[in-house]
Amino acid sequence: MTKKIIVWALVLLLAFQLVTALGIRPAKTTIIYEETPVSSRQFWVVNNDRQELDLVISAEGELGKYLTLTTKEVTLTPEDDFKPVYFEIDLPENLPSGEALGNIVVEQRLTSTEEGLIASKLVLKHKIIAVGDYPDKYIAAKLNFHDQGDKIEFVSEVENLGKEDISEIQTTFYINDKEQRPHSLQTEKLSLSTKETTLLRASLKRDLFQLGEFEVSAVTSFDDQKIELRKILRVGQPEVEITYFDPYFIAYKINQYSLDLLNKWNTEVKNVFVDVEVKKDGKKIDEFRTKSVDIEGEMIQRITDYLDAKDKEPGKYTFEMVVNFWNTVRMDQKIFQYESEFVSEKEAEDIVRTPPLVGQAVAVSGAASTSTSTILLWVIIGILLGGIGFYVVYRYFHKEEYD
Repeated sequence: MTKKIIVWALVLLLAFQLVTALGIRPAKTTIIYEETPVSSRQFWVVNNDRQELDLVISAEGELGKYLTLTTKEVTLTPEDDFKPVYFEIDLPENLPSGEALGNIVVEQRLTSTEEGLIASKLVLKHKIIAVGDYPDKYIAAKLNFHDQGDKIEFVSEVENLGKEDISEIQTTFYINDKEQRPHSLQTEKLSLSTKETTLLRASLKRDLFQLGEFEVSAVTSFDDQKIELRKILRVGQPEVEITYFDPYFIAYKINQYSLDLLNKWNTEVKNVFVDVEVKKDGKKIDEFRTKSVDIEGEMIQRITDYLDAKDKEPGKYTFEMVVNFWNTVRMDQKIFQYESEFVSEKEAEDIVRTPPLVGQAVAVSGAASTSTSTILLWVIIGILLGGIGFYVVYRYFHKEEYD
């Protein structure tokens, strides 16, 4: 393992030295189709450290087949400060609107002697951007969000890249809140001159959302045309809490333990595990790491494993736990503390050590509401059944009146 680390360290060091030794100026070439569909261009390979290098030039990407390389090889000597690379581009007539990309690759050619050694082959790229001809009416749009504490602002950034002014432009945002209720938000209507950029804004109360991810659709209408963007709104950060840990263990034995993790995020969080420190009278006496689990959105997942208590005497122990996971972002670490009693086998006979059932995460208010609704339903059913029973008995004793 140590040898591998050393080898990779040497490779990275060589790569870093090569990257600093060579440069490309400028880093990219932008070609506007409307102005120059056929173009002869050049860039420079800069020999920063005055090394002797053999370089091979090639083209790649969607524009690769439209690039003709006049320079296919470059040899640098210690006396060379820089050398040019010449190329031509002949763009097709049907080049789509917007940007098309390609690269001219400058790659070091290794000699047969170098290939048998630890070596890193240098590869640098010069980016080619071809901008297709825009129609009369054309916009580029971006979708962003701003958390402003009490509300979330939805922003549509639009740029008129067409040849004509836009008389009326407006964005409508569509999103479902934490209760899956749909919302549609319309921005103001504006006009937009050619080459002009503007921001179209709307907002919603932040308390309509909870922790989690929500898909937003932004439909921008401009002069009887439409463009739609979709993006994920993330409110808060993924959060996983410990909701249960066994309060009792048997001293001097290997015990099975149960630990419940609540995913407060509304989508799955992967690779969740807990680092645990065991303390007695404030001193650390043991540590372990749980196995990892994936937890569905707003669900509780139980980890069941074994705790070695063969060297632990009866008494109170403190378990300090840190939940770890990787999701869209690294979570803020938070310490959860549980106290567990280690008892003798005889004492354990009188203790119920069965962990609670696990299931979907339901807020206390939601659970109370559900419970109240259930009771009310049974009361109504009881009243109805009682009324029907009373009516049947009444008709039986007064059947002569109805005959």
